[in-house]
Amino acid sequence: MNKFKYLWLDRKYLASKKLERLLIKIVWRLPRRLVMWAAIRVIANATTGEYENQIVPELTAMEALDRWN
Repeated sequence: MNKFKYLWLDRKYLASKKLERLLIKIVWRLPRRLVMWAAIRVIANATTGEYENQIVPELTAMEALDRWN
Protein backbone atom coordinates (compact mmCIF):
# COMPACT_ATOMS: atom_id res chain seq x y z
CA MET A 1 0.00 0.00 0.00
CA ASN A 2 2.81 2.45 0.84
CA LYS A 3 4.42 1.79 -2.53
CA PHE A 4 1.37 3.16 -4.34
CA LYS A 5 1.29 6.20 -2.09
CA TYR A 6 4.90 7.02 -2.98
CA LEU A 7 4.23 6.49 -6.69
CA TRP A 8 1.37 8.97 -6.48
CA LEU A 9 3.56 11.47 -4.65
CA ASP A 10 6.31 11.03 -7.26
CA ARG A 11 3.84 11.69 -10.07
CA LYS A 12 2.50 14.73 -8.29
CA TYR A 13 6.03 16.06 -7.74
CA LEU A 14 7.02 15.45 -11.37
CA ALA A 15 3.85 17.15 -12.61
CA SER A 16 4.54 20.21 -10.46
CA LYS A 17 8.13 20.37 -11.71
CA LYS A 18 6.91 20.16 -15.32
CA LEU A 19 4.44 22.99 -14.70
CA GLU A 20 7.14 25.07 -13.05
CA ARG A 21 9.48 24.60 -16.05
CA LEU A 22 6.67 25.65 -18.40
CA LEU A 23 5.95 28.78 -16.36
CA ILE A 24 9.64 29.71 -16.28
CA LYS A 25 9.82 29.39 -20.08
CA ILE A 26 6.79 31.67 -20.42
CA VAL A 27 8.10 34.25 -17.95
CA TRP A 28 11.50 34.50 -19.66
CA ARG A 29 9.70 35.40 -22.90
CA LEU A 30 7.70 38.28 -21.38
CA PRO A 31 8.53 41.79 -22.58
CA ARG A 32 11.10 43.54 -20.40
CA ARG A 33 8.86 46.58 -19.89
CA LEU A 34 6.08 44.39 -18.50
CA VAL A 35 8.48 42.74 -16.06
CA MET A 36 9.82 46.15 -15.01
CA TRP A 37 6.33 47.43 -14.21
CA ALA A 38 5.53 44.25 -12.30
CA ALA A 39 8.68 44.77 -10.22
CA ILE A 40 7.70 48.39 -9.57
CA ARG A 41 4.28 47.21 -8.38
CA VAL A 42 5.88 44.72 -5.96
CA ILE A 43 8.22 47.39 -4.60
CA ALA A 44 5.38 49.91 -4.24
CA ASN A 45 3.33 47.31 -2.37
CA ALA A 46 6.29 46.53 -0.08
CA THR A 47 6.73 50.19 0.88
CA THR A 48 3.14 51.14 1.71
CA GLY A 49 0.81 50.49 4.62
CA GLU A 50 2.56 49.28 7.74
CA TYR A 51 5.93 49.48 5.93
CA GLU A 52 5.52 53.08 4.73
CA ASN A 53 8.69 54.17 6.55
CA GLN A 54 10.81 51.64 4.61
CA ILE A 55 13.76 53.22 2.81
CA VAL A 56 13.48 51.84 -0.73
CA PRO A 57 17.23 51.37 -1.47
CA GLU A 58 17.51 49.27 1.69
CA LEU A 59 14.65 46.97 0.66
CA THR A 60 15.83 43.54 -0.47
CA ALA A 61 14.07 41.55 -3.16
CA MET A 62 13.25 38.75 -0.74
CA GLU A 63 11.66 41.18 1.75
CA ALA A 64 9.55 42.69 -1.03
CA LEU A 65 8.36 39.26 -2.14
CA ASP A 66 7.55 38.25 1.45
CA ARG A 67 5.47 41.39 1.87
CA TRP A 68 3.64 40.74 -1.41
CA ASN A 69 1.95 37.72 0.17
